[in-house]
Parts: sequence; structure tokens; C-alpha cells
Amino acid sequence: MDPFKGLIDQELSRFERRLGAVLEADVELVHEIARYMSTLKGKRLRPALALLSAKAAGDWNEQVIDAAVAVEMIHAATMVHDDVVDSATMRRGREAVNARWTGQIAVLMGDFLLARALCILVEVGNLQALGIVSRATERLSIGEIFEIQIGDQRDTREESYFAMVSDKTASLISAAARIGPILVGADDEVVRSMGRYGELLGRAFQVADDILDLTSDEATMGKPVGHDLREGKITLPLICALQCAPGARRAEMEALLARPHKNEDEWGQIVAFVEEYEGVKAAAETAREYAAQAQKCLGVLAPSPAREALELAVRLVVERNN
Repeated sequence: MDPFKGLIDQELSRFERRLGAVLEADVELVHEIARYMSTLKGKRLRPALALLSAKAAGDWNEQVIDAAVAVEMIHAATMVHDDVVDSATMRRGREAVNARWTGQIAVLMGDFLLARALCILVEVGNLQALGIVSRATERLSIGEIFEIQIGDQRDTREESYFAMVSDKTASLISAAARIGPILVGADDEVVRSMGRYGELLGRAFQVADDILDLTSDEATMGKPVGHDLREGKITLPLICALQCAPGARRAEMEALLARPHKNEDEWGQIVAFVEEYEGVKAAAETAREYAAQAQKCLGVLAPSPAREALELAVRLVVERNN
């Protein structure tokens, strides 16, 4: 994801300094965990979108930096909580916070990040931005719970999957793309279009993540291949394969998915089924369709290097390898 961030190197440097400052607390353990989490930092997609969308809509200011910090802290909090829920031991190739310390400490650290993020947004002083990010955080939590529900119920309906993805993944990406224009005073049409852009980009991002779960390797992703499927998550390549399979094969696979405990051979059968019925190919086409729709949303913006970077972000999300 690095190429599209080159335009905002200066702003991202300010973002990193501000993020480090707001993570300071009176408790040494918080410092220790925060320093460790800084070594696990991800793509910075959400803060980059906030900054680029602000630039594309007009300019940027310190409020955008602060809002970007808050959004990234919320994202980090959900990652910490996710690892506890999933009993994950690795995050981006290193020990997850719950593995390095305890699940109890990880949950509390996630709570700290969420609380501090909301405090920052209150200090920004824009009620619309606060409402958008708060609502996105609510949707994100609902999406996380719904993901567990559809996994437990083996709900392989595409509409259920995308309802979950819209809340779990796209909500915060959409909020990031909206708050930049809001904080630089863009008109409502731009704010709405950028929110739609982020929603579609978020869907494409999650589908690409589902594909990588099956096609990448542990060294690249920092987690075992097929990890999401093994966690009982319903992913789009699996849904697409089930839709393409003849009735008997689909019933056979649904029966296998329903078994509470599966051995390595059975997991291999599931992966082979997705390959046989071209689930990855169909999912990739869906990701490209969402990417094309996201690109159209940028038509409300005047041509600029920032708009070009947002266009590049769409392509990189679909083509990424980690």
C-alpha cells in the first residue's frame, strides 16, 4: 500500500508523532504495550484515506491529523480484541498482544485505545465527525458479532456475508474517507460520495483479504493459510464455490462444514473444493466490480494528485499480496 501514500509523507510523519504522544499514560504497562504495538503497525490505510480525501476536497489541517489518529486507534483496538476472540497467537508475523501478555490485559488495552480515541474526537470539536466515527464503531462491533453468528449457523448466503462485511470492515474505512472532507469544509455531495467510496473500497478490501487467506503464505500474511476458514468464518471464495457446485457436491461440502471438529485431511478437502469450483476466481471478479464502483465515486472531486492517489488506492487494495 506504500505507493499511494507518497503524497502525504509529511502529514503521515505528523500523524505518527501525534499517535505516539496520545498513547502516553500514567501506567508503565500501557507504555510498554503501546511501544510493542508500534512494531505491529499495519498499512495505515485509514489515516491515509482521511488525509488524502481532505487534500482532494480542499486541504488538510491539524484536526484531520487528530481524527486520523482516532480512527487508527479504533482500528488497532478492534485488532487487539479480535485476537482475543480468535485466541490468535500471531499478528503480522509477531506475537499478538494477548499471547505476549494475557487476554485480560489485551481486552483492557483495547478498551483504553477506544476510550482515548473518542476523547480525541471530542477535542476535535466537530459533532458531525464524532457522530460518523461513533456510528462506524457501533457498526463494526455489530459486524464482529454477526460474523460469529453466520459462522455458527453456517449461513452461506451472499447477502449475509456482505451485510457482515459492510459493518465489520467497510464502516470504519468509509468513516475515514468522510471525516477528511468534513473537517476541511467540503460540501455534502463530496462527503456523501467519499463515504460511498470508502464503503465500496472496504468491501473490496475484505474480499481481497478472503482471497489471500487461501492463496498467500504464512510468511507473507503472518498467519497460517486458510486460517479464517479454520476459525469457522464464512468467506466469499467458499460462498462462490458453493454457489457453483452441483447439488450433490454442495450438500456433501455443507455436511463437512457442519462437523464440529475437522482434521487436516478434511480442511484440505474444503480448500480443494474452493479451488475445484473456482471460488477464488469468482471472488476476485466481485472485488474488481466493487473497485470499479469506488472509482466512479471519485468523479465529484476535481482532478489532482490527491485524487489520483485515491484512485491508486483502489487498485492496490484489489491487487495487494498481504
